[in-house]
Amino acid sequence: MEESPYLFENLAGLIYLTVGIRLLCLSRSTGKAPERLLGLHYVCSGVSYLLYEFPSVVGFDSVWNAFAGRVVFAIGVVPLLCFARSVFRRDVRWALGLAWGTGLVLFAGIAFSALAGDLEGFTPSNIWFWMEWVGYTVPFAWICAEALLAYTAAKKRVRIGLCAPIIANRFLLWAGFGASETIGSFALIVLYREYAATQVWPAWGDPLVGACPLVAAGLIWIVFFPPTVYRRWLQRSAPETEAAEA
Repeated sequence: MEESPYLFENLAGLIYLTVGIRLLCLSRSTGKAPERLLGLHYVCSGVSYLLYEFPSVVGFDSVWNAFAGRVVFAIGVVPLLCFARSVFRRDVRWALGLAWGTGLVLFAGIAFSALAGDLEGFTPSNIWFWMEWVGYTVPFAWICAEALLAYTAAKKRVRIGLCAPIIANRFLLWAGFGASETIGSFALIVLYREYAATQVWPAWGDPLVGACPLVAAGLIWIVFFPPTVYRRWLQRSAPETEAAEA
């Protein structure tokens, strides 16, 4: 595999680290859990991406790098599950069970696939691959679904002046974040299947798998650090939307 296909995923790793550190700094000033949980998730994800890809670029590729990347990413999924439950379903018992069950499935998939000799986790024919895949895909799909439900409810409240437009739109950004990451997870299935058949990474793999997290990270940045242009756009569009709906 040539070095150029690693570009997007290494870039995603660096951006993940940047977003994660920025969120952790924000959480220190606000004292709020969502920023802290997402910050931990992004820091772990950034380290995971670099463990997977950067050694290959500099010529130190090893199955142990990939395994370390898998473990670090799985650790980062734990705060993501805590985020999904605490933000959307704090007092619901099934949400706690879903969070615990997803985490157990994820780590069981990694552990048993490693014991079976698949340290890299690139083998879709292995049932443990699918357990790991479910473990890191469910949190993103969960956030996407919950955010869409919250957006629908918030949009109705905006019409009667009980919710600020920026709050409602924030749920839509959350949904986009979850959808982007979920799409990336499904793209991995196709990527790994082709690699298993040819032992060559397809050229389209890195741009697609790297682009989805980049889009998600960009949406998270807008949620917590909304630029002035974005705020002004919402302020201009809100009156027009309310008038059209009336």
